[in-house]
Amino acid sequence: MTRALAVVILVSGIFGVVWLRSSIRSEEYEIGSLERELGGVLKERKYLLAERAQVISIQAMETDAGDGAGMEFPDRKKVFYIKRDRGDIPYEASLRR
Repeated sequence: MTRALAVVILVSGIFGVVWLRSSIRSEEYEIGSLERELGGVLKERKYLLAERAQVISIQAMETDAGDGAGMEFPDRKKVFYIKRDRGDIPYEASLRR
């Protein structure tokens, strides 16, 4: 009777360990798939935040320009150009004609 009980306990212990290892392995796979899904969601969130910022900034500029804030597209004749290849000589800023 003692031997039979010992064998049953041993066999159930072995099956218990195998079941525990397989359940841990399946949880690891599930965690890995959830981490991959999280990476995709974070990438999509970053994209959507950038798109939202772009839309908000365009709308803000349109409303500011429409309110008479003095905003206008730059006139190419009034743009300052600075030459960078002059060495140690002081830079001059002027209108290019």
